[in-house]
Amino acid sequence: MENNDYSSSYEPSVNQDVAGDSFATSPGGRAGTCRDLNEERREFCAARFQYWVLALILLAVVAALPTIAERWAYSTQKGVERAKYEVAKQFIAEHPESADSARIPYVVKLAGPSVVGIKTNMFSRGFFGDTSISLGEGSGVIVDPSGLIITNCHVIAPEGRLVDGVEILLSDGRSVSSPVTVVGFNQEVDVAVLKIDADNLTPIEWGDSDALEVGDPVLALGNPYGLAKTVTAGIVSAKERFIVNEQGVVTQEFLQTDAAVNPGNSGGALVNDRGQLVGINTAIYGSQYQGISFALPSRRVREVFEAILRQAQIKNAI
Repeated sequence: MENNDYSSSYEPSVNQDVAGDSFATSPGGRAGTCRDLNEERREFCAARFQYWVLALILLAVVAALPTIAERWAYSTQKGVERAKYEVAKQFIAEHPESADSARIPYVVKLAGPSVVGIKTNMFSRGFFGDTSISLGEGSGVIVDPSGLIITNCHVIAPEGRLVDGVEILLSDGRSVSSPVTVVGFNQEVDVAVLKIDADNLTPIEWGDSDALEVGDPVLALGNPYGLAKTVTAGIVSAKERFIVNEQGVVTQEFLQTDAAVNPGNSGGALVNDRGQLVGINTAIYGSQYQGISFALPSRRVREVFEAILRQAQIKNAI
């Protein structure tokens, strides 16, 4: 009698593929390899890596959008301003003797990019330890492409004390607050020199204040009451207005004009009909404008400016 034993367990056979990886054949005939498993893992990791890279790129783009937009706006404004500057420069060079009112816009376009607004803040402590902040405003003039700016000493050191913070507002819309360096100042003459770290600056051309005649037209450019790019027109009303100290020494010399000057104009430019710097607007007669304004003549300002730079160089060399 033939005996058939069906109770023996099934033993899968173990084989080797050509690459040497072992695999087991299941009763259903399916094959699962280590290579397939590793390949799936690699594909999953690669897809996950690509996802994170894409996410980081998107985050970087979103974070950079404000900076890109600001840079684009500045480039556009600067390009327009520069084009107007070149046109004005060419017009004034071709019409050096023109004195009609049509010349004024060209003078403004030529000198305007060199005039800046200045905002200051100063902290003071009260009797009971409370802190208050005093805000100030003024104007300044870029005189060198490296970022040197001339203003009045009383703008950045009222009552002889340096302010705690300075912000420079450029004509192309940029704002520079760090770093703003006080190169030096002369409190007696009321001249201060600042330096900012910025590119594409337009320095003003120095003019000869001694060549001015009473009756010559002048423009005052500045930021009265924080109103940027304000221009007023007038004439030279008088020259050689002097201030003498207790020892009888002349400490200040002024040009007198009838160009309207108000709080915030201090440190701004007084220019001739060629857009050249002939003075720094400094003071008015009385507490408000009455048709009498005073500007430091450019000759005196330049002397003090160069003296401040020499002193700064000596200090840096020590």
